[in-house]
Amino acid sequence: MKRKIDYSIYLVTDQSLMSTDTLLEAVEQAILGGCTLVQLREKELSSLEFYKIAMELRELTDQYDIPLIINDRIDIALAIGADGVHIGQSDIPAVVARKIIGDNMVLGVSVRSVKEAKQAIRNGADCLGVGAIFPTTTKEEAEIVTMEELRRIREITKIPIVVIGGINKNNASSFKALGVDGLAVVSAIISQKDIIAATKKLKQIWHNTPIFKGAIFDLDGTVLDSMDVWERIDIEFLLKRGFAIPQDYIVKISSMSFLEAAVYTAELFDLKESIEDIIAEWNSMARDEYSYRVGLKPYVLEYLQKLKANGIKLGIATGLPKVLYEPVLKNNAIHDFFDVITSTDEVKCAKTSPEVFLLAVQKLGLEPQECIVFEDILAAVKSAKEAGLIVYGVHDKYSESFREDIETVADGYLMNFSKAPCFSMMGESN
Repeated sequence: MKRKIDYSIYLVTDQSLMSTDTLLEAVEQAILGGCTLVQLREKELSSLEFYKIAMELRELTDQYDIPLIINDRIDIALAIGADGVHIGQSDIPAVVARKIIGDNMVLGVSVRSVKEAKQAIRNGADCLGVGAIFPTTTKEEAEIVTMEELRRIREITKIPIVVIGGINKNNASSFKALGVDGLAVVSAIISQKDIIAATKKLKQIWHNTPIFKGAIFDLDGTVLDSMDVWERIDIEFLLKRGFAIPQDYIVKISSMSFLEAAVYTAELFDLKESIEDIIAEWNSMARDEYSYRVGLKPYVLEYLQKLKANGIKLGIATGLPKVLYEPVLKNNAIHDFFDVITSTDEVKCAKTSPEVFLLAVQKLGLEPQECIVFEDILAAVKSAKEAGLIVYGVHDKYSESFREDIETVADGYLMNFSKAPCFSMMGESN
């Protein structure tokens, strides 16, 4: 009977990179740290050496009830009773591998495209290894797979997918929201001085448990479903003056303060009104919408309630002026959730600078590394990361074209707050 496998923390071995004296020691430490699956991949060994190590690993993984996958060597996988095999595009064809191993062993196949994924599935694959996702020294010639291609592969199948290639603690959080089932990791575990701690860290990241004491939220496009409002306002404002709205106008001004957006608009369209009059007109047009009609994005309220109930300090870092953020927070009954509210008006600069986030952190009485930020705009994600905060991108249709860049920069990416990170305080996960 084919074994049920947890693919979440998938160790792929490489003796040339290990920090321990023996491979068995490295694998055992990884298992103690939370590794859920081991693949023996040692390209430089003779058949006899590979067989001996495979036998030793089989005994070790059986001891801890951890599945063992053998890379490429189907003969050795059958000889030692491994749980499965993993093959690449240049190895024996998957359809042949499936005939040899039968139906009771797991078959993993490396793919780089939707075309290869479809073929692997037709040929009997149980799991797809997609990569290389990032450049990696363990396989320097590997072709890079884009996040968009990874999303397309996920869309065409429900079988487990693991990502491989340059996966480490700095980028590991990007994948669960994409529907990926696990992280296939080499050097980020086996090369580390403290393998147990490195594996625990990856497991913590995978299970969405960053350690933070404070959470700072952007409003427009992140907490509030409000960007349509600004599109209507901008269109109306510019049509009154005989201008069509440029395609990238809303995205460009979304990370600006009101003052900067007004200056930018006046210069772009050579407007004769004063900056103060432009801001006043925008506020007047938006006030009714923000007081009565702008609502929350999905699962925001539930997430705020959870954080508040668990003692997390909550803050806002917004480009909205007080005349707009106060009524919308009160109308949606979330004003009192927040310990501090900080606007770009206070720091006199846009979110392209980290100042508004740093001021929010200071008001919360915390350090940047103790706080998580939720943002929908790339420029703001970048500046919050530069300030040393944990940063999660939040999907909004107006920033969709920058999604891949946001995923690359941020610690994680959310389609909505139903999958927002849980948290750890004093080392205990909630």
